[in-house]
Amino acid sequence: MYSIVFSFMATFQELHNIIKSYDIITIWGHALPDGDCYGSQIAMKQLIQENYPEKEVYVFGSGNPVFFDRMGKMDELDMEKVSKSLGILVDVACLSRVEFQEVQQCAAWIKFDHHTPNPKTPFDHPCYVDTERVAAAEILYDFAVENGLKMNKIFAEAVYLGMATDSGRFIYHGTMRHTFEIVAELYKMGADFKYILEVAYYEKPEIKGFKAFMKRHTKYDGNVDYCVIHYSDYARFGVTYEEGSSCVNAIAGRHGKPIYMLAAEDKDGNYRIELRSNKLYPVHAVAVKFGGGGHTYASGCSIINGTPTVEEILQALNELQPNS
Repeated sequence: MYSIVFSFMATFQELHNIIKSYDIITIWGHALPDGDCYGSQIAMKQLIQENYPEKEVYVFGSGNPVFFDRMGKMDELDMEKVSKSLGILVDVACLSRVEFQEVQQCAAWIKFDHHTPNPKTPFDHPCYVDTERVAAAEILYDFAVENGLKMNKIFAEAVYLGMATDSGRFIYHGTMRHTFEIVAELYKMGADFKYILEVAYYEKPEIKGFKAFMKRHTKYDGNVDYCVIHYSDYARFGVTYEEGSSCVNAIAGRHGKPIYMLAAEDKDGNYRIELRSNKLYPVHAVAVKFGGGGHTYASGCSIINGTPTVEEILQALNELQPNS
């Protein structure tokens, strides 16, 4: 079942037993959280509260504010609680990539994830990793079923949010029969798919204008469509860095290339690099080479103080060969 097997891989039952042994649980995700990150955090919180109401459960991070009123807000950091807690990482590969580094103060850690582990930044704690899954939220549903845990409507909607967004509405690599079997069960639990999709995929006019700007400024080099966006460009359109730097899919296929890359400058002059391939080019290898990570065909890294350069990343991408 697993694509990656290593010494800290645990079973769902083993991870459940660890959760049962702690009175305080804290749940953490990655920086610039997406639908799967926030959905997985909320789903895990709901699952524990529904089955173990005596436990204290907290979620930390920026979350996804458009869903706060429906699914739940993030909690304020309390370091006394953190230091006594079991930290559960969801949708994030290692401790160093967690959005709030206060996670380092937890008493212990476990993880549920679908990112490809990076040997340079190992997670040397019990975890369940399946890199073939389309979303971390999908894994949490199976965790609940295997352990016979009660699930509620908020859990169902949070899992669906994670699965629908990380799969690009069920078209990306990793979407399989079991994905839709889970979706059918979530529907039975009352999840409102229409509402979730409308909110998750709503684009304000500023974003639409910004994406059109990106497409006009997309160039190509060999097998790569790429766009470099500067911090001043966001201000022109009233778009935040967090919003604009996540728009990599807007340039997919702009010049018909199998790989596409967005380089988005932050306020400090560094760049968030998002790499994608819709033709089975393993861009993860390039992300890892330059200190990043992610999935086989969807990964990211950073340019810090000019290193590496956009040209170096393009060269590495053009050296990739597609998987069969």
